[in-house]
Amino acid sequence: MFTVTKAAGARLALKLEKKEAGQDAAMRFVRDEERAGWSVLVDKACETDIAFSHNGRKVLVVDEEASHLLRNKILDIKEADGKLCLHGR
Repeated sequence: MFTVTKAAGARLALKLEKKEAGQDAAMRFVRDEERAGWSVLVDKACETDIAFSHNGRKVLVVDEEASHLLRNKILDIKEADGKLCLHGR
């Protein structure tokens, strides 16, 4: 199962606030083939998405494929620079 820590949820909420995203918007994980990694962008949730919330606000959505690829991963904050990072289990 993909997990988002409270600290990561707070960081995503802050990103949405800075981007002045509406309440119906959330960050979406998308596969970045060029970097062989992941990117996040502002998007609206689809019915089939898995959503993660922070303080009652939807902050992250992932589609079924991304959810499968991210299983057993944790989204957290990197202590040294405060950036979002994925950790495997």
